Amino acid sequence: MPSTAAHEPTLEIPLRFGTYRARYLLAIGLLFAGGIALQLSSAYTLGFTLAGAAATVAGWIVVPAPGWRRALVAGPALFGVIALLGGAQSGGLLALTLGGWLIVRMRPLVSFVVLGAPVAAAYGLAGLFPQYGYGAVVGGVLGLVLVGSAWLARMIAASPFAQRRILTHGIRTNVP
Repeated sequence: MPSTAAHEPTLEIPLRFGTYRARYLLAIGLLFAGGIALQLSSAYTLGFTLAGAAATVAGWIVVPAPGWRRALVAGPALFGVIALLGGAQSGGLLALTLGGWLIVRMRPLVSFVVLGAPVAAAYGLAGLFPQYGYGAVVGGVLGLVLVGSAWLARMIAASPFAQRRILTHGIRTNVP
């Protein structure tokens, strides 16, 4: 699906440094690397904890979006990723991270319905994998759920229903 300004409001934001594509790809890389490093951390590997937290925060700083949106979501989104250290039982808090992504990507409110997906997936995974030893499986599945939910939110935002609501109600999703 070709990307247009109607589908990606963040394309219209004037950037102070870098290009849109470079910052977007760097942010995605930092967010995933930070999440993986945090999942590899333990009481014996605090370096992974610090590196993961730093990479995650750096990812939220770099993502192309208005500064107030990035500042608003960095803390709760980091908490959502760190909470996964508690196992699948706390995986539903990844909805904070997905919600942060939807805020910085300026998705319309109707697309926030996808926040239920990581909560439902975490609930199901907690029943299947109650022990912490399956953290890699739980983290991988929840990572896929997050990516799939973000893409679903993008499709909802690009749907005729959402576009019609944006146009008829004068909703401005691309206000910096």
